[in-house]
This record gives sequence, structure tokens and C-alpha cells, in this order.
Amino acid sequence: MEECLNEGCAVNVVNFTTVIHGFCQKDDLEAALSLLDDMYLSNKHPDAVTYTTIIDALGKKGRIEEATELIMKMLRRGLVPTPVTYRTVIHRYCQMGKVENLLMLLEKMLSRQECRTAYNQVIEKLCSFGNLEEAYKLLGKVLRTASRIDANTCHLLLESYLSQGIPLSAYKVACRMFNRNLIPDLKLCEKVNKRLMLEGKSAEADKLMLRFVERGHISS
Repeated sequence: MEECLNEGCAVNVVNFTTVIHGFCQKDDLEAALSLLDDMYLSNKHPDAVTYTTIIDALGKKGRIEEATELIMKMLRRGLVPTPVTYRTVIHRYCQMGKVENLLMLLEKMLSRQECRTAYNQVIEKLCSFGNLEEAYKLLGKVLRTASRIDANTCHLLLESYLSQGIPLSAYKVACRMFNRNLIPDLKLCEKVNKRLMLEGKSAEADKLMLRFVERGHISS
């Protein structure tokens, strides 16, 4: 790339990004960051793909502060985060357990480009890493819209609680779904019901099934 620049070859943003991607794959992040600087010197402005490529590579190496700095630089330059940017940022920050940092970043990113499933992705990723406490805290943001996608996210959290042997928390998620006029999966809730009964939580088990009766999904 340096030879091309010195010889005055026509190099565009895609060319730069391709080389940066190659450096990232070889874990040569210093070269990737240096080439990012060269882009500005060559009056070739990085796009969201360029930034996302390096942000992902930095996240893999746990260099979360540098990744954050790049995200902020990207936003300051008026670039719109892509779905890949969201997925990358959410995955890497959840992986590092930097949930508070992630939520602050998301607020800034969402002010530039709405991503309706951003918080769904965060909850799902937190569940995959076993961080159910943080996932539950975000449930309110997901249930605001009460869509089918939100129901699927809630079901994932329900299943995660069951797999960790916490049926009472699964019951609470189901109740919050009902409160937002989302009907939980009946078979899944039957599993919650059985686990509650085994733990002596018969009152909660009965209340859960009663909610289905009230909605006409099972007969009394």
C-alpha cells in the first residue's frame, strides 16, 4: 500500500479497508491503525466498514478503550453505524462484561441510526455469556415495543433461567410479557410451571397457568 501511495496509484477507501482487514486477520493491529491514519493523510475518509473492521479486531484483543475511542471518532465524523457495527460492538462488549460502557455507547449510536433490535441483541448476547442479571435489567427496554421479536428475546431469557435452575425468575419474565400483552410460549411455561411446583412455589405455578386461562389459551 505504501508503494502504491508513493507511486501515485489510484487507491480508494475499499482498497484501504481490504488491506486493513488483512492486517487485522494477521493480528497486526498497529499496522491497521497506522494505515487508518494514512487514509486521512491521503484524503481518503474511512467509512463505517473500515471502522467496524478495526473495532472488531481491537475487541478480540480486549483493547476495549481503543475500540471505544474509534467508535466515538466514527460518530463524531457523522458516520452511520451499520447492522454489522451494532452486532460487533454488542458482541465484544458483552464478551468483556463491559455492559455499562456498552449501554452508554448504544445511546450515542442510536441517536445517529435507529436499530430496533439493538437491545434484543444485547439481551441475547448476555444470555449466551450467562449474564442473566444484566439481561433482566434491560427487559423493560425490549418490552416497550412488545413485538414478536421481543417475545423471542423473552423466551430466550426464560430458557436461560430454566437452564440455570431459576424458575422463579423465569416466572417473572413470563408475567412481564403478559403485562405487555405478549403471550409467552405455552410449552415453555408448562416447563416453568413444573419447576415451580418442584420448588414448592405452587402459588406462582397456579398464577402462571391462570394467566393462560384468562387469555383463552387453555381451558379451565
